[in-house]
Amino acid sequence: MGLATFEGSAARKKLRLLVISNMWPSDSDPVFGVFVKRNVRALRDAGAKVTVVSNSDARTGGQAAARKYTSLMLRAWMAARRGRFDAVIGHYLYPTAAIARMAADRARVPLVLVTHGTDVRSVMREDRFGRAGRAALSSADLVVTVSGALERIVREELELSATVPTAVINMGIDDELFAPDAHAREKLHIEPGTRVVLFAGNLVPTKGVDVLAEAFFALLDSGRADRLVLVGDGPLAKDIAARVDANAVSFEHADPTDRVTLTGRLHQRDLARWMAAADVFVLPSRAEGLGLVLLEAMACGTPCVGSDVGGIPEVLATPSCGALAPAEDPAALAEAIAEVLATGKDSYEAACRAQAASHSANRKAEEMLTAIERVART
Repeated sequence: MGLATFEGSAARKKLRLLVISNMWPSDSDPVFGVFVKRNVRALRDAGAKVTVVSNSDARTGGQAAARKYTSLMLRAWMAARRGRFDAVIGHYLYPTAAIARMAADRARVPLVLVTHGTDVRSVMREDRFGRAGRAALSSADLVVTVSGALERIVREELELSATVPTAVINMGIDDELFAPDAHAREKLHIEPGTRVVLFAGNLVPTKGVDVLAEAFFALLDSGRADRLVLVGDGPLAKDIAARVDANAVSFEHADPTDRVTLTGRLHQRDLARWMAAADVFVLPSRAEGLGLVLLEAMACGTPCVGSDVGGIPEVLATPSCGALAPAEDPAALAEAIAEVLATGKDSYEAACRAQAASHSANRKAEEMLTAIERVART
């Protein structure tokens, strides 16, 4: 948890922003809400003065939620009472929207809500935070969605009034950290010619890692891929390991126990190295707000394969950056991966890097400030 103030440059008139987020990185979990922290830093670089009230406790369960969100609410209230702001930004509709609404009312400034993906479903819950979150959404001065697909859900399924303005702006990527690395494979001790398929994210059913595992088994047994690397952790980690062991005896050409690596959670710099080393990055999600991780891979010059769901087609809008496949279809996913591998990484690199370049964190922060300036009373 934290309360921190960052001063920006004097290049533009400073917006004084109170940012409230229920996700924020910590030493024990450096990727928990890392994109929110990145956005705050970019807002600072763009000239804003930003005060952050955040939660860095990733534990789940009723008791943990009660403690951490009560704390978040109290600290947000105190910050709003003590500080002078031009707008309050709340990240995630659930549970932060209700807390941000309270803070904006206390500070008497406009409310900006940012929705990232699964929170558009969570806020539909019939509990206290769900109902309060929907009320906050309906009274927001600006709603930022990370993809056009999310904007449509907010308008159509959450019935956001046409009188509430929206802006499609993702949080952007760290284009200094995520970049090509000619020595990445050597650093990771990957043998020349090894065709590496990479995934990064939470190992949960929504991300479709079970579908990717099945697709990779088919590619491995047909000799069209060599290694699968899964970066992340979650409830499916043990299941994936068990599937690998169970399939080992049935493979004719290779033993999958030697070809599937589960790294656990990695620091962003280590993830960037794997992205630069991989031949293809795959995001086989069943649902996805945007898929910022695809842009991080592209910034490293690596082509991508993603499910045709949510905001992913907005990222993979052109075949020059990779391929799309239907969700829940291991055979189609395997064919899409095989096609990208057969074409070769070099054929995609220039287009991938160009696509990622338009999504830098600094560029997106400028877009966000421009949108906020339209509603802020300065």
